[in-house]
Amino acid sequence: MRNLLIILCFMALFNSCANSQEVKRNDTRLEQLLKNRRSIRSYTAQPISRDTLQRIVNAGAFAPSSYGQNPVEFVVVEDKAKLAAVARAKRIGAPSVRDAAAAIVVIADTSKGELWVEDASVAAGYILLAAEDLGIGACWNQIRDRDGQRLSASDEIKQILGIPSQYEVLCVVALGHKAENKAARTEREQKVQQRTHFERF
Repeated sequence: MRNLLIILCFMALFNSCANSQEVKRNDTRLEQLLKNRRSIRSYTAQPISRDTLQRIVNAGAFAPSSYGQNPVEFVVVEDKAKLAAVARAKRIGAPSVRDAAAAIVVIADTSKGELWVEDASVAAGYILLAAEDLGIGACWNQIRDRDGQRLSASDEIKQILGIPSQYEVLCVVALGHKAENKAARTEREQKVQQRTHFERF
């Protein structure tokens, strides 16, 4: 019996150490993912598989939302003519959307609450990280509060894609296999220490 207890204690200690190491590895991987993610605006002609697109969208759908209202939805665009039209809808243009293999239009049902901008922003952030994790280049193109050719950029995109009137477009995330390589950011470059405050400013 004593030997059995010793064995069980040893196993518990081993599992605890293994779990601790796994958490450490995962934290390191997430930290590196955050540093690696850069805005990519140049893409190859290679299409993105539907499975990969779905996995990226799923990440956005799992983002938290205020009061659990889930007002955020997504329109995935792969058709080249539609991508060009969506890019033109923003008066200053959106070349990364025009040249993308696909784009995710991040929209929110404004009837579900006043915090739709925050909810959609979090979802778009999840999309950017998921794309990087899957080796796909991505670039946020701001649409909210941007001018279109005739109306607001949001209203013009809503017309192009048949989005109901109670929705607003926050952004369009352009996606494609990377045709440019950017170095990971560093803590020094991002001035992490200077921008971090504990207890008070």
